[in-house]
Amino acid sequence: MGSNTRGKIKEHLEGMHKNLEGYKAHCEGCLALIQDKNETAKQLITNLLAVTDQLDDFTLSAYSQM
Repeated sequence: MGSNTRGKIKEHLEGMHKNLEGYKAHCEGCLALIQDKNETAKQLITNLLAVTDQLDDFTLSAYSQM
């Protein structure tokens, strides 16, 4: 793979990481609004946050291996 292609892929992965950071911030904002008012909604958002953390870990791993 040429270095130009590699660099562009790394840029996209970096953008994905930044987008996921924003997504996590929105999840945390939801949790702040929910507090302990609705346990089902709280669990759903907590699950979304966990999956987002995993996706971010995969993204960072892919970035470091490029």
